[in-house]
Amino acid sequence: MDWNYPLATEKPEICVNGENRIQSMFNAVAPKYDFLNCLLSVGCDRFWRKAAVNEFKSLGNKTFLDVATGTADIPLEIGKRYPKPMQIVGIDFSLSMLKVGNKKISNNKLNNDIKLIPGAAENIPFKDYSFDGVITSFGVRNFMDAKQGLREMHRILKPNGKIVVLEFSFPKSIILQFLYRYYFEKILPVTGRIISGHKTAYSYLPSSVVNFPQGETFKKILECAGFKNISLKPLTLGIVTLYKGMKHD
Repeated sequence: MDWNYPLATEKPEICVNGENRIQSMFNAVAPKYDFLNCLLSVGCDRFWRKAAVNEFKSLGNKTFLDVATGTADIPLEIGKRYPKPMQIVGIDFSLSMLKVGNKKISNNKLNNDIKLIPGAAENIPFKDYSFDGVITSFGVRNFMDAKQGLREMHRILKPNGKIVVLEFSFPKSIILQFLYRYYFEKILPVTGRIISGHKTAYSYLPSSVVNFPQGETFKKILECAGFKNISLKPLTLGIVTLYKGMKHD
């Protein structure tokens, strides 16, 4: 594994030309992102991350890539869960998020195991067949081109490598759907706006979930990207779905 890539404190060459709206939004909310994640999910975000990382148990101490890593919660979970030595990389297009992530990695003394670099899902800066496992947690909705991003995740996986995707979804129960959407569309945006100080960041979240292909539809998108043996598992009454698949090249 080649670790010679720019760190989060350097200017990324791969970021979009100038900040796009979503990139700017994540840069703005980065200082309070972790607190809001925990608050607005009522602490469920920790359970979801553990469930996702647990899917890599069969791989052991291998090489992992977290796409749209944010503040590096997934790399940290992998680094704490599995035996060393291992190599974990996180990429994200938000330098502010990566800056927060690097501080957390240093605080956990995992600098030798985890590296964060600026990058976009649509053009992952690694060679073919570089990683045993690839994961994205609530990131696909924010890809500029979701299909291209998933094809890139397939490209950098080794044969028999594994993909794990966490994404928001809607419960099947009509009553739960109503309660979920009320919270998502009425309570969450107001709370997020007050705490983060950003006018639109947490209004964007509900609309992005509504427009995201879910369940069997997203499974087909993963298949089109080249993944096999795809399965899905609803979490927390269906408000989140865990997808997993394999590369059989």
